[in-house]
Amino acid sequence: MNAITLRVKNAPGFRVDGSKLLPATLADVSSGELPRMVLQGAGETCALADLFDIAIEEADAPALAIEGDAPWLDRIGANMTEGTLVVRGNAGDYAGIKMSGGQLHIQGDAGAFAACEMQGGRVSIDGDAGDFAASALAGDMEGMTGGTLLIRGNAGARLADRMRRGTVLVAGDAGDFAASRLVAGSVCIGGKVGAHLAYGMRRGTVLLANAPARIAPTFTEGGHGFDTFWLLFTRMLAKEAAPFSRFAGKMVPRRYAGDLAVDGRGELLIANS
Repeated sequence: MNAITLRVKNAPGFRVDGSKLLPATLADVSSGELPRMVLQGAGETCALADLFDIAIEEADAPALAIEGDAPWLDRIGANMTEGTLVVRGNAGDYAGIKMSGGQLHIQGDAGAFAACEMQGGRVSIDGDAGDFAASALAGDMEGMTGGTLLIRGNAGARLADRMRRGTVLVAGDAGDFAASRLVAGSVCIGGKVGAHLAYGMRRGTVLLANAPARIAPTFTEGGHGFDTFWLLFTRMLAKEAAPFSRFAGKMVPRRYAGDLAVDGRGELLIANS
């Protein structure tokens, strides 16, 4: 089995679909065929060797590394089921879309729709992510349904829109409509949030490290008896990045229930208020 490294040598001048670049898929491609692999671009195609220098090593498990900034390379890790994919630079849009297994680690920024409709596995982004991370595609009813998304920087608007299951962690700020129309799952935000937080939220948990500037009147404060949940929740967060790793052993946060405009039974937890 092969571990492959693709080093960016040329930017194509148009956007390229990188959904073929999966660890398990490329691990079984011969060294002679790999440079000739065709990637679809915006109205034209290109060979893998046109864009990257290719290095191949023997490995025990499928692995792929993309070295260099590739903000023009979309759908990295799309539909991935196994293996490890590391991007040592910036990635394009739709990174990790509909991923169901494996690990995708982007050591830079990601574009819009990162981990969109993700079903399992883990996506970690060291920089910022664009709009609609962990959300649903236009016209679809479900966003993220499993797995973990960690964003160490900031997230754009509509984070986790229509999310149904899984865990989203944003160490920095989140834009407008974060956790909008949330159905279930956990969304944790370490920095500031934009307007319309948890708009239309039905169930699930939103945890804020800091109090927002405004809480909608369709959220009501109160509720007791979730000490055990908080203990288990923070124990899970202890394995993650700061500030979430520091919540274990802290006092139980303030709790709000909502969004009551949609008969919501979700909970908004504020740790430092």
